[in-house]
Amino acid sequence: MKNMKKITGHAAMFLLFCCMFHFVAGAQAQAGNTNEFRSPPLLDMNTLDDIQKLQKGFVVDYQVFEDRDQPIKLTVTDSGDLVIPYYEGLIKAAGKTCREVAFDVKRELENTHYKRATVRVSLSTIAYTNIGTFSVQGYVKTPGLYQLLPGETYTVAMAIAKAGGGTDFANLRRVKLTRVMDDGERRSFNINVKKVVEEGALEEDMDIQAADQIYVPQSFFR
Repeated sequence: MKNMKKITGHAAMFLLFCCMFHFVAGAQAQAGNTNEFRSPPLLDMNTLDDIQKLQKGFVVDYQVFEDRDQPIKLTVTDSGDLVIPYYEGLIKAAGKTCREVAFDVKRELENTHYKRATVRVSLSTIAYTNIGTFSVQGYVKTPGLYQLLPGETYTVAMAIAKAGGGTDFANLRRVKLTRVMDDGERRSFNINVKKVVEEGALEEDMDIQAADQIYVPQSFFR
């Protein structure tokens, strides 16, 4: 009888030990899963923004997926560059899109430090600093001076739209753009904005720059 009690006691202790072991092992496994790094989804770099142009003062989120680090914020310097971690040189960023910069960084990192680099660059903050003005005069609804901001691209047709569009007497076929060139010479260009808007002839349009003057003449036919 005593032996039976002894065996029963040992069996109970063994079962209790097994239960405690499974409980501790399960807790450790759960804790391990909580702290475990989860690989980010595969990035297709071709899906990065290819429209917005970066300018000095812009802040971007930067990440190399193979590093398994969280994104960090980088600021485009006054010289228009980005200082990239683990890369000794500078990457030109001003005037380029996030996708263009990402592929530039990828190429440089794979030449120096990485066998493969999947780079993510995305715009975080825009520095809204006025970089100049342009004027729209003549037969438009709200003539005046308008600001150019970093990262914004205006064409002549867009500038006229910003000025409220042409009046009933506007000749949008012969819009004149006057620009001071780098050598100081003033040049004039004629743009058929009516063709741009009505026929989608985007090749007829022109990007504008700071200090450009746009004049919409009068039409003698309505």
